Amino acid sequence: MEWLELLDKGPKDPDIWKALDQYLECYEDRFDLVDPEKPFMQVAGLHTAKDDMKGLDWLVLDMPAGMHLFTTRTESSLQRMSMAEAARWLVTIQAFDVSGIKSGAIGDPRVKGGKGYPIGTAWCGNLGGLLNEGSNLWETLMYNFVSDELFDTDEENVDWSDDRPVWERAPLTAAVEKSYNQPQADTGIPRYFKGPATLCTWQSRRIRLAHDGEYVTGVLLCNGDRLKPQNAQGYETMTAWRRSEPQEKALKQPVVYMPRRHDPTRSLWRNLPALTVAAQEPDAINATLRPRSLDWLEQVMEQDQERGESTRPMRLHAYGVQYGNQEAVIEAMVDDALDLDLCLLTAQNPFIGQELAATVNLVDEGISALANLASNIAMAASLDPEGPRAQARERGYSSFDGVFRQWLRHVNLQNFDEEILRWRQTVRQLLLRLGIEQASLAPQKAIVGREISRKNNATGEEVTTHYSVALAEIWFRAKVNTIIPKEGE
Repeated sequence: MEWLELLDKGPKDPDIWKALDQYLECYEDRFDLVDPEKPFMQVAGLHTAKDDMKGLDWLVLDMPAGMHLFTTRTESSLQRMSMAEAARWLVTIQAFDVSGIKSGAIGDPRVKGGKGYPIGTAWCGNLGGLLNEGSNLWETLMYNFVSDELFDTDEENVDWSDDRPVWERAPLTAAVEKSYNQPQADTGIPRYFKGPATLCTWQSRRIRLAHDGEYVTGVLLCNGDRLKPQNAQGYETMTAWRRSEPQEKALKQPVVYMPRRHDPTRSLWRNLPALTVAAQEPDAINATLRPRSLDWLEQVMEQDQERGESTRPMRLHAYGVQYGNQEAVIEAMVDDALDLDLCLLTAQNPFIGQELAATVNLVDEGISALANLASNIAMAASLDPEGPRAQARERGYSSFDGVFRQWLRHVNLQNFDEEILRWRQTVRQLLLRLGIEQASLAPQKAIVGREISRKNNATGEEVTTHYSVALAEIWFRAKVNTIIPKEGE
């Protein structure tokens, strides 16, 4: 059955339901959280030399172990946990656990002095995750499916022949899995990645949950299989990638790609141009790669267009974790989303990506002009301009955030040119309003202003300029008119 046919029919189709039911029956015993021999995503009998267990704060990602301050959780809530919640945290820890020293499991040859020394964050902690969300769970699962057919002519040495989720493999032990655990010397060698199903269920840790038959009461958390993300772009399909010259020098490899992690201070829409189809020079090595799940979805729009359908709304969901202090603590989490039409991310015409990039660049240029306005007003009042400049930038991006998101969800290929023109005028109007608001905040001293002397870098002569609120506004409006001329001019 073709992929698009599966997408359209959905899980209620008798044939699809039968196939799903048969698969789940085959592996039903591997999804038991407390099975004595092969518990879900755990190692039966896992223990340390002291046979100790840790508290549930080691299982909860957003509560560092032993640090119970500044959290909405009460300490008593970590005395026990429902099986359902523990299962969710178990999957989360396998994906995003911090680096740092772990309990030393008996049977792990890497343990020294009863301790498991750092091997890095869990797999998904390396990524700037991007999830393609549909209108329901089935669509979401299908939108994030990628076949290895995508790489037949696109990339060499991509081998998914041994790609399996963890429940299709033999139960793990405390020891590393040799064909999965990546030694330091093999960093950047792709054979350990296997494929997306393997990476989605990667066992970054060896874990055993303690329970009383009804509730989970403790956890043993040890090191699992080490894996670093260099050159995993042919296997990990749900993150964007960037070429890294420092990694190429360190690993002595001609091309090395690293995942593009999210910046918690930068909204997803500001990175939208990097996710569109870009113009490509023949035989050129890309500086960046977008998620391969988006490359796969290009076929969806091609087949939609053949059927006379030109729009397919979806949500692009960014998620990730920012670590600090040798990746042993969590500093921030990223959870951002954009509602847009899939056609914008799959259109083969590079003009679409270029114009979307221009819409974001327009905002960046405008907010830089707004920051200059705030800086000039501050200098007119004999104040340090850096604080007002930063505040103006923050206020500017905050003001554009909701406006851009609202505009984007209505853009498609049919109204693209019209909406681009409308956006330009929206940016102009909002910038001018923000400029008026910025000027209204000026201290009284800035109204009169002052003379400021500077050396002209080109001529070496000293030039004196009068700074005031009125002049700062004139300069700001002139810059806006240069960036976005008034309609009809």
